[in-house]
Amino acid sequence: MFWVVIVLLFLSYPHFLSAQNSQRLDSLYAAQKRLDRQIAVLSQARDSAKIEKDNKYAELQLINRQVALSEAKLSGLSAQMAELEAQISTSSAVIASLEADMVKIKEQYGKLMVVTYKALSRKNTSFYILSSKSISQGYQRMQYFKAIQQMQNSQLKLMQRTKVFLAKKQLQLQLQKVEKENVVVTERMERAKVISLKTEQKVLYDKLKADEAKLAKQLQTSINERAKLMQEINKELDRIRLAKNDRIKKAKKEEVDVINKLNKDFASNKGKFPWPIPMPNASITRRFGRQTLPGSNSEIDVQGIDLMTKPGQPVRAIFGGVVESVMTIPGQGKMVIISHGTYYTVFANLATVNVKAKDKVNELGNIGTARTDPGSGETKVYFQLNQDKAAMDPELWLEKKS
Repeated sequence: MFWVVIVLLFLSYPHFLSAQNSQRLDSLYAAQKRLDRQIAVLSQARDSAKIEKDNKYAELQLINRQVALSEAKLSGLSAQMAELEAQISTSSAVIASLEADMVKIKEQYGKLMVVTYKALSRKNTSFYILSSKSISQGYQRMQYFKAIQQMQNSQLKLMQRTKVFLAKKQLQLQLQKVEKENVVVTERMERAKVISLKTEQKVLYDKLKADEAKLAKQLQTSINERAKLMQEINKELDRIRLAKNDRIKKAKKEEVDVINKLNKDFASNKGKFPWPIPMPNASITRRFGRQTLPGSNSEIDVQGIDLMTKPGQPVRAIFGGVVESVMTIPGQGKMVIISHGTYYTVFANLATVNVKAKDKVNELGNIGTARTDPGSGETKVYFQLNQDKAAMDPELWLEKKS
């Protein structure tokens, strides 16, 4: 009976292990899908950028990001391969153990059948029970034969269960091997794409280096535009904060309580806010923080994120609030600033705006559409998040991309 319990425990363990492995693999597949969607957005953006042949610098930025995402995908595919190899190894080990257990179970069952045959070879069970010297002895003999019958049934059921489980594991192993082959093919194709992209990247960079004056001009233009945008945003935020501070000084306790509640509600949603552009319709092409511009030694301090998207893409509020400012920045489209207590969200490089100052907006409310730069062919939105004067990394506040 002890043997039966051990095998039953063994049969249940792989289910738990398989579930854990499946979760890890599902997570890797989900990450690959996210990267695929971002790469698709960048490919579309590059196609748009190629319409304007004069700005190769913009295309170089896009291809740099595309290479980075493709390499991340390759890394994910390698992880998938390693996970599948581990699963195949585990499945093979389980199958080998099950086959060995089947041999032992059959041996045990055979021995039990021999014992039963010898005990009952001359007379049936009723004879032994009826020939008992006492009722107590008859009852004990009856329990003995009943126990033998139960053991036979248990061993038979265990053999059947083990056979079924073994067949399932063998099928699972075949599916895992097919899945691994598919990943191998995908990885091979993706590696070829990365090589092709890097070739394009080098050709494009060499063309830009051949005309260093033009490259320097485009780099400087990009730096100037970014600096101008940061200057306008900070200037407008300062104006809004000063006006709000004056209002708070004169405000009643109830009004101050409303602002404090807004701050608390906003802060409590950190990591849960929806994206200004619903995924997978956008890809981050420039992240928060100090960074070097591609193809140069020039550094810029980025206080938000750039979201590459498709022309005419709607842009939405991430939380309820009040529109504090709507303005146009020459050469960079329109800008909207929304306050959420002493937190602010900034949306720049918009083509159209659907709100005006003092409007109340709800979470996911449409505030405008993304602008396509006529010079580069890029369609992107700049998004910034501030707590009072401090700019914060928006990716830490937005929900994880699905």
